[in-house]
Amino acid sequence: STGLRNVEVRPSEVPTVFRDFDDYWNPFLAGVGPAPAYAMSLSEEHRAALRERIRAGLPYNSDGSISLSARAWAARGIR
Repeated sequence: STGLRNVEVRPSEVPTVFRDFDDYWNPFLAGVGPAPAYAMSLSEEHRAALRERIRAGLPYNSDGSISLSARAWAARGIR
């Protein structure tokens, strides 16, 4: 038990639109955060394979942009 009461947990979704695949992929090259750090830990060959696999699986709009939802979970309670 956490010692909290009236605990509420809910998702917070933010629509995110990327201009194109490069706009989506470039933050991975910074290596900041778990997914980018993993991508940057790969050899160049494996990173290129990951890039192409992700590119093939994203939902593209007719103009080439990519619309995704970013989700975070918020929790609160009273001690």
